Amino acid sequence: MKKEKRRFDLSCHRIAICALLLGLLPSARAEIVLSRYSSNNPVKIMAIGDSITDDCEYNGAWRAYLQPLLDNSGYPFTFVGRNHSTASPPAFTKTAHEGYCGAVIAPPGVLTYSVYSYAGTNVDLQYIVPDSLAANTPDLILLLIGANDIGRGRDPGQVASNDMPRLLDIIFSNAPNANVICAKITSLDNAMVGGLNYGQYSANVYKYNAYLQAVVNQRRALGQNVFLADMFSVVNPATMFSSDHLHPNPLGRQAIAQEWFTRIQAMTITTNQFTTTLIHGGDTWNYNDTGQDLGTNWYQTNYDDSAWSNGPARLGYGDLTVKTTVSYGTNSLAKYITTYFRHPVVVPNHGVITNLQFRLLGVDGGVAWFDGQQVILSNLPAGPISYTNTASSSIAFDPAYTFYTTGIVPATPLSGTHTAAVEIHKVVPSKPSMGFDMELIGMGYYIPSPVISINGGNVLLNWPVNNSASFSLYAAPDVTSGAWTNTFAPMQTNGGQVTATMPLSSATQFFRLQP
Repeated sequence: MKKEKRRFDLSCHRIAICALLLGLLPSARAEIVLSRYSSNNPVKIMAIGDSITDDCEYNGAWRAYLQPLLDNSGYPFTFVGRNHSTASPPAFTKTAHEGYCGAVIAPPGVLTYSVYSYAGTNVDLQYIVPDSLAANTPDLILLLIGANDIGRGRDPGQVASNDMPRLLDIIFSNAPNANVICAKITSLDNAMVGGLNYGQYSANVYKYNAYLQAVVNQRRALGQNVFLADMFSVVNPATMFSSDHLHPNPLGRQAIAQEWFTRIQAMTITTNQFTTTLIHGGDTWNYNDTGQDLGTNWYQTNYDDSAWSNGPARLGYGDLTVKTTVSYGTNSLAKYITTYFRHPVVVPNHGVITNLQFRLLGVDGGVAWFDGQQVILSNLPAGPISYTNTASSSIAFDPAYTFYTTGIVPATPLSGTHTAAVEIHKVVPSKPSMGFDMELIGMGYYIPSPVISINGGNVLLNWPVNNSASFSLYAAPDVTSGAWTNTFAPMQTNGGQVTATMPLSSATQFFRLQP
């Protein structure tokens, strides 16, 4: 009888540790948990888009470059769709897709000829996607669409803020458990397609991409599995397009594949590599737009910015993509040279960051700091930077809407809370525009989960020191009452592990760690 009782207690405590783990692992609200997949149950990825995804210009398009990236990184996956490219073994064998040359987002389609049995006027994704999802249920949808909508003069606000949300609603009504990565479209500078001058609407690409970023952020805030990729920033219009300036050449297709891969990594839970988006484009920043010289204290981690203003990016003034307008003073010919921005960076408890990827958009020049250390100097003279320093050159057109990437390796692995700080400098006080946004992606490794065991008459709970040696162990008789109390359990640190010891009880107990 006593033996059976002890077995029951062990079972209870095993259940209890699940509650503890939930407090330390990511929510998995909108991630792919790779351990749920295998070669017999691969991640099903559906590529949806227009001719940049279809084969009408290049067989396999960017998909042929994405397959080896995923295969070589241990992703058990397959592309799904009703259309098929020609296989090019050994690197490109997963050929299914849902790309449609000339496709737009919303009706009517703009073609005079049919594509994959769809009449030209029906080659729009709102019409096609229900058929796509009736045939296959993907785990992940890669959605790159909008070039034909914008290139043919459709209103970018309508396309991104009305047509795209309608398309997302259609996707989730047919595949409610899918994850969707929407992509900003590439540049349309000088683009000519079938005798049509797409380039005349190239400025509308900036607006469409800004609206799309806002839509994705709104959906994510509501709990939807929607993410953002930035093809505009990674495909260089000077070197990565074919002669029509619309379809990416091999370099451009490789860049698109790499961007998809980076964003897939950032939304995947694996057993080894840890990648997470620490700051999203369009996130809310604290900012100081008073035109004052803040010296060198403002970018330190312990600086008090509680009195600063705040708002979502893009922050700035002078163009239609600005989400939060900041002040430049009272004289439009003598605007403030420097504006300051700060954002907390919180590393999830389940991981440690060893590499940082900063993606900075700054018009005209910028300095980025991380925990008080300068990490980026962009379009400003070398050496110490004063608040009166002007940018080295004016930034306009495509570069003004491009996120430029800088990789940083911190001196020590990062956990806990940190501070990103950026100062943006104008090129001349009279320039009518200024803009700022930034993304921050962190890469590292997972911290082993806490472990529970029973030794004699004691329950032993172990967790890594890296996960925070300052945690306290709390207990409750159930997880719904909220009656969590500090156990004040004795703790010892040995071999990089913290061990808390509790006497074994016949009562059911649930445990959790908290600071």
